[in-house]
Amino acid sequence: MDKFIADHNKWANISKDFIAGSVGGMSAIMAGHPFDTIKVMLQDGSGNMPKFNNGYQALKYTIKLDGVKGLYRGLSVPLVSVSFINSIFFATNNYFQNLFHPQIAQGELIPYHKAALAGGIAGGVISFFITPRDLVKTKLQIQIRPYGSTQINNYKGPIDVIRKTIQTKGFSGMFRGINSTFCRDIPGDAAYFMVYEFMKRFLLQFSTKHNSIDAESITTNNNNSTTRKHQPLPAWVAVGAGGTAGMSFWFSIYPMDVIKTRIQTQPEHLPPKYKGVIDCAIKIYREEGINTFFRGFLPTLLRSFPTSAVNFLMYETTKDLLHSKFASNDSNAGLGESQ
Repeated sequence: MDKFIADHNKWANISKDFIAGSVGGMSAIMAGHPFDTIKVMLQDGSGNMPKFNNGYQALKYTIKLDGVKGLYRGLSVPLVSVSFINSIFFATNNYFQNLFHPQIAQGELIPYHKAALAGGIAGGVISFFITPRDLVKTKLQIQIRPYGSTQINNYKGPIDVIRKTIQTKGFSGMFRGINSTFCRDIPGDAAYFMVYEFMKRFLLQFSTKHNSIDAESITTNNNNSTTRKHQPLPAWVAVGAGGTAGMSFWFSIYPMDVIKTRIQTQPEHLPPKYKGVIDCAIKIYREEGINTFFRGFLPTLLRSFPTSAVNFLMYETTKDLLHSKFASNDSNAGLGESQ
């Protein structure tokens, strides 16, 4: 019976992570996609569009050509896939957090190095899904005709990108840039979850000092470990910790994101300019200088705080709602058995 209850609780927690991650991911995509489009336009080296000096130039150019809808080029790809990818992301992270630190079940907070390790593994897992998604998304985002031109776009939509990529490069062509995605997401997501845990605890302790939450909810044990009774996370804590975590992701790996974009947006009809991550980094540095590795950094930071804040806010809110629902059902079930 105990084993059944333990299995039930494990799968209930995984289900909550999947649902909460899905809600959080969709909310973040809707909030941040225009910023992502500007970022990719600044990073692009395919020759499809002019070189922009800043995000405002790219924004002005896009709106002049295609209106506001131009900022949402490629939105359908992440919007369709984000529920699946984000739910796997959060479920994988929480699975490995519980594996590395089983005391989480008793309310003990995970050490930062274990949170980073679990986050890095989660980043590696979702890289297999993010790589083909970003390949399609970025090809659509940089597809823009010169002002005044009647040139027809190369791709009619996501399905057309997939079809033409497989026709010219085979199925493996959908995974162009996977090494750079690994190099970006494994360290980036390690920083992401470590900073989230740190900021969440810092803000919760700040709250206890100002009596915004119950001071008894956070206690330090005899072995210097910290525990926290489960209670809904204040919205402002989720926003502050989540937004800061999002910024830490980009601060830690941004040059690698530029490399990933360059590799994935290479024209299909030409021989590849970049043979890999190191070759791409060397050629960018030699031909364009070190500043190129930070093109689009500002709009990315402007995007990262609100999108990650929304992601974690919706994730924590949804998970708390599901937790209360599961707890209510378990309580009712227990009353029924006692009768």
